[in-house]
Parts: sequence; C-alpha cells; structure tokens
Amino acid sequence: MSAARITWEPDGEGLLDLADDLHVTVRASTRAYPPGASPNGHLHVGDAPVRFTLKVAGSKREADGFIVRGRLVNATVAIRAAFATAPRATPAP
Repeated sequence: MSAARITWEPDGEGLLDLADDLHVTVRASTRAYPPGASPNGHLHVGDAPVRFTLKVAGSKREADGFIVRGRLVNATVAIRAAFATAPRATPAP
C-alpha cells in the first residue's frame, strides 16, 4: 500500500511518513517551511480529503525533496484519527 498523499495550500505535495498523535512528518515534500510557519494542507485518505494545519518545527532537504516536521494545530478527534489510520511512506534504504 502506498503512503497517504499530502497536498499543501496553495501548492505543493508530499507523502505522510510519520503520525504520532499530534506530531507529523511529511517526506518528499515539494515545499519547505521555516520553523513556526503554519501551512494548511489536506490529507488524502478515503473519499474526502481531511484539511489540517501544521505548526512547523523544521524542514530538511533530502534527495527526493524536503522532510517537514511539525505538530497538528486545532486537530479534532476526526483529524487525529485520519492521521492515525493513514498509510505511511516507507523510508528509502
């Protein structure tokens, strides 16, 4: 199963790598964000995308894009459940 896709507003995308309650890591992101930024995004699982806001802790460049780490802001139970059950990316060896 492939990883859940993340899209950033207004543009950009990545793959869900880690979701541990409120802490989220997005791998292969086409966008980097500075610490403290609060980008909006959509987690694409199921029939309808789930909208979320991520408070960024940091971004790091890798060969396939950026790794963006942060925590979910104002995450409802439904948002946290969507992240908890979404398939994750498999790190490259």
